[in-house]
This record gives sequence, structure tokens and C-alpha cells, in this order.
Amino acid sequence: MIERNRLKLVTAYSGDFIEAKAIQDLLMENEIAATLENGYMASIAPWIVTPGGNNPVNVVVKDTDLEQALQLIDELKRSVPE
Repeated sequence: MIERNRLKLVTAYSGDFIEAKAIQDLLMENEIAATLENGYMASIAPWIVTPGGNNPVNVVVKDTDLEQALQLIDELKRSVPE
């Protein structure tokens, strides 16, 4: 019997394109593979991706990297004044 390791992707962050891209860059700098989901469509017509166009872009990571990714995102949010 052959066992296959399945890659499970989860959303670590949802926001607008610029915020999501900054989060993706932060994660990639810390050696966490991350990709943007809906990035292109959200830049053209965000209201089609999500109701009202709120938080149309997702930053997606492997489920095994989620905890570390969330810690980095929290640190970033605490360091940036609102």
C-alpha cells in the first residue's frame, strides 16, 4: 500500500492586496512558503471575490507552518501603529 503525503493549505491572513503582499513578503523572508489567493481578481474587482470587497486577498501557507506564520503576523501588527 502506498501512502501519500498530502499538502494541506490554510489561510493565515485575509486583507487587501497591499497588506496581503506585505505579509507574504514577511513570511517568505522567514522561510515560510506563502502564496496569495485571489490577488489578481481582488485588484480588478474585489466585490466579486468577497461580499462588499472586504478582505479579498488570502495569504495561504502549509498547515504545518500556520502557527509560526500567525506569530510573525501578530508581531508585525503589534509593531505597526494604527
